[in-house]
Amino acid sequence: MTSLHDTDNTLLALVRTTFDAHSAVLFLPNESGQCTVALSSSDGEPLVQEVSIAPGKGLVGWILRQRQPVIVNNLDMRHTFLGYYNTEEEEAISAFMGCYIPEGGALCIDSIKPRSFTEADQLLLHRFARHIARQVHSAGLASDAEELRRYFSKIEELVDLGERNPGWKEYLSSFLKILAEGSNFDYVAFASATEGASTYTLEGENTPLLISGKDLPEFSLSGGGLVSWVFRNEVPVHAEGTESSPTTPLFGKIPDMPQFQSVICLPIQMNKITCGVLCLACQEPRELPSNIRSFTRMAAIQLAQYLERLFMRHRIKSLLPRARVHSDGAMAYDPDTAPSAPLSEEE
Repeated sequence: MTSLHDTDNTLLALVRTTFDAHSAVLFLPNESGQCTVALSSSDGEPLVQEVSIAPGKGLVGWILRQRQPVIVNNLDMRHTFLGYYNTEEEEAISAFMGCYIPEGGALCIDSIKPRSFTEADQLLLHRFARHIARQVHSAGLASDAEELRRYFSKIEELVDLGERNPGWKEYLSSFLKILAEGSNFDYVAFASATEGASTYTLEGENTPLLISGKDLPEFSLSGGGLVSWVFRNEVPVHAEGTESSPTTPLFGKIPDMPQFQSVICLPIQMNKITCGVLCLACQEPRELPSNIRSFTRMAAIQLAQYLERLFMRHRIKSLLPRARVHSDGAMAYDPDTAPSAPLSEEE
C-alpha cells in the first residue's frame, strides 16, 4: 500500500522526533494471529528487524495480549526482551514505551539515551496510535477500492471482447491475457473436454509453457493434477498455498513445469455438463479473498456464455443445409403426414 508507506512512515518519523526516541515501530496483525513490523523509523543503528511477534512474547507481546500500555524506564534485558532488534543490539536500549491499538496491533518507541517516559507521554503516544490506525484503515479501504475498480474494468473488457464476436482462437488468446492482467496471476490457461472422452485438451495459455506450434497437448482425465480432478468432480478449487506447503500440479507430473503454490481452477459448464476448466496459477503463496474469487467467477461466466453462443452458431450452421425452405407462402400443417424430426434434433 503506497499511501501506507508514504504517509504513515512520515508519521512514525514524527512520533520518533516528538519523543526524542531512537525508534518508533508499528505492529499490525497478520492472518496467522501474530503481529508483524508493518512500519518503523529509526535514528541509525541498531536497526529494527522485520519480525513477527506472538501475543505474550516479550514486552510487545505483553501489550498485544493484555491490550494495555507499558512504560519501562530502566530496561533490564536479563529479564525481558523487545524482539525487534538483534539480541546483541537490544542491550543498547535503555527505555521503552508502547500502547495497544484498538483495531489490532501496537505502537512502540524506545530510547538509547536514559529517559523517563511519563503518563502524559503515554497519552500522547496513544493519540498518535489512534491517528495512525485510522490512516492504515483508510489506506486499506483505498487499496480495496482501487482493486475493485481494476476488476470491474477488466470485466468490462471481457464483455466487450465477447460482443465483438471474434473467432475462438482470437477470443481465447485475448480472454486469457485480460484475465492474467486483472488477476495478477503468473499463468492462466483453459482446458476442454468433450462429453464421454477419456482425455482433455489444453487449448490456450497466456504464456507458452506446454503449447508449441499447432499441436495441443492432451492429458488423461483419470490422471493426476488438479485439472483432471475438477473435470471429474465438477467443483472449483482455490488453493492459497504456504511457504512450506507442497506445490500444486495442474496437469500431473510434467518435467520443467513451474512449481505453482497458489491455484484457482474453475469448471466451465454448458447444459450442466463440465466442458472445460479455467486455471489461474501463481508460483508464490497468495491469499485468495472474496474480491479475487468473485472476479474470476465472473470471468468464468463470460467464458461460458461465449462458448454457449459459439455452440449455438455451430448448431444452426449444421442444421441449415437440412432445412426445407418453402417459397410458395404458408402451408397447412398435417400432423398425420408430416415427417417426425430426428431424436437428436428434438434434444
